[in-house]
Amino acid sequence: MKKISLYVGIIFLIYGMGTAQEFAKVGTAGAQFLKIGVGARGTAMGEAYDAICNDATSIFWNPAGLAFVKKQSATFSHANWLADIKYDAGAYAYSLGPAGVVGVSFAYLNSGDIEETTVEMQEGTGNYFTAGNLMFGASYARMLTDRFSIGGNVKYVEEKLADEKASAWGIDVGILYFTGFKSLRLGMSIRNFGPELQFSGKYRDYDNGNWVIDPATKNPQEKSYLPYHLPMTFKISVAYDLVEQENTFLTVGADLAHPNDNVEKLNLGAELTLMKILALRLGYTGLVGIMKREDTEIENVGTADEISYNIHNYTQNLGAGMGLLLNLKGFGEFNFDYAYTDFGVLDWVHRMSVTFNF
Repeated sequence: MKKISLYVGIIFLIYGMGTAQEFAKVGTAGAQFLKIGVGARGTAMGEAYDAICNDATSIFWNPAGLAFVKKQSATFSHANWLADIKYDAGAYAYSLGPAGVVGVSFAYLNSGDIEETTVEMQEGTGNYFTAGNLMFGASYARMLTDRFSIGGNVKYVEEKLADEKASAWGIDVGILYFTGFKSLRLGMSIRNFGPELQFSGKYRDYDNGNWVIDPATKNPQEKSYLPYHLPMTFKISVAYDLVEQENTFLTVGADLAHPNDNVEKLNLGAELTLMKILALRLGYTGLVGIMKREDTEIENVGTADEISYNIHNYTQNLGAGMGLLLNLKGFGEFNFDYAYTDFGVLDWVHRMSVTFNF
């Protein structure tokens, strides 16, 4: 089993680096809300969480971690996302004993009211609309050996923009392997695999403020929306407990992610637990070393005012947070977590989550 896992990990690592693109394919996949990390613990650790998760939050990271739920686990997460967008998600997991663990989950993103504008009325029509995303899922995971677990999710995904809607199904699959070398564990996952999304209805296109006319009918040309992919992501991950003492516990993790709409990124994270009550977390998400990519923009080409500058194609970088861990006798374990994420030129993002293991 050790040799198999090692070989599989090497193959996918080579694949991830070998297929790296010279440019970021940003904007080629939809349902981007599926890429937003759920749970303040994982996001505070720079999203280097796939080989660490072991409760209901595993559904949103690596579903193989769900196999470590002993009885029941429930979680709820809220994020004040960019541009005043609200993002809520939750999950519940129930252990069937040796038969495995089952779970259900949801996620909902809402833009709030957006003022409608048109080509003719660019200052606004006085009407408002909303954009929203929805996900419902069912999960299953189990231990295949005392060191190896596997899990998966099947989910319904929906995007809605005003009166137009697109929907599809998706699949997540993950594995988690304890190597036997102290606390070292390895994980792999592929998320958001499924068919393309396509908005219903038709739209009319403009050319310099005028309708594009269909030459056959002499009326404004109506077009169907093009289909687009789900944001599929492949990850390999590793985690290790550097310090294991009675009142001090330090865990570190790293993930290498290969999305289908961007270049590779590296996630690094650490969690320090003190007195089994307080957890302090720090993380980094970004493009490092050979995986770092920048786009060069040039303005005023061929003039005396020509200027060039580099644009990073990934904005999220530092994350930090803390958690309060409470053991309520007769009830279970209650965790309250907070995370702060720095998005560089964009705004800060604050997230809170509660997890109850009982």
